[in-house]
Amino acid sequence: MSKIITAIEMEFKSLRIFWLQLLIVVFVLPFSYAFIVLISGNLQGASLNYLLSGYIVSTLISTFINMLGLRITNMRQQEVLELYSTYAISFPAIVISECLAYILITTPIVLIVLGYIVFTSQSINWLLLICGVLLTIVFLLLISVYLGLAMKNLFIANGLFQVITWILILLAPIYYNLDPLSSVFKGILLINPVTHLLNMVRVPLGFLPSVNLAFSYGYIVLLCLLAFFYISKRIHSTHILEKIF
Repeated sequence: MSKIITAIEMEFKSLRIFWLQLLIVVFVLPFSYAFIVLISGNLQGASLNYLLSGYIVSTLISTFINMLGLRITNMRQQEVLELYSTYAISFPAIVISECLAYILITTPIVLIVLGYIVFTSQSINWLLLICGVLLTIVFLLLISVYLGLAMKNLFIANGLFQVITWILILLAPIYYNLDPLSSVFKGILLINPVTHLLNMVRVPLGFLPSVNLAFSYGYIVLLCLLAFFYISKRIHSTHILEKIF
């Protein structure tokens, strides 16, 4: 446990170098989408909460994929593995520490925005809300680690992760409603797992489901299991110290 705490402290210290990138992916990118929608119409009450719930999900997507995913790819570079070998820590422990570090970074934002939504909502299903938020975090962590482990080239990963983030955010009803869209476009959006994450977060807050809630949970759990299987297979094939034979 002490090694994981040490690795978390190392990550926070390294973020002093990447503070501008962290500021952009955590605050600027998610808020820019929300700000455009906010100034385009008079959003009040439930509509504002709809927008803010999307802001929470988009912040997690942007932070986890662009920062956590990229850091996992960086951790697999030989020179970085050699650095961590001096701390006698396993690669799985490094991945866990990275995940915990970015959970700590995003938690204040999630709690503040979610607190406002809860305070201004008429009725809340607390059990479903807690389950929805936790599963959203777990899913995005797994996907980010999956992407980080799948990529070898750090420079390609940097550009690709930004494109993936952009696609996931724009092709999901984060800042717009599904109702006025065509059936074809709705079908495309329902393939995107982010649509189902939003469904799991918004339904407990009193919003109408965009698709059957049980289906959303089943879809996300299935993707979590597939990602976890891949991660568990790849993570144990990465060694801190180079094998002699």
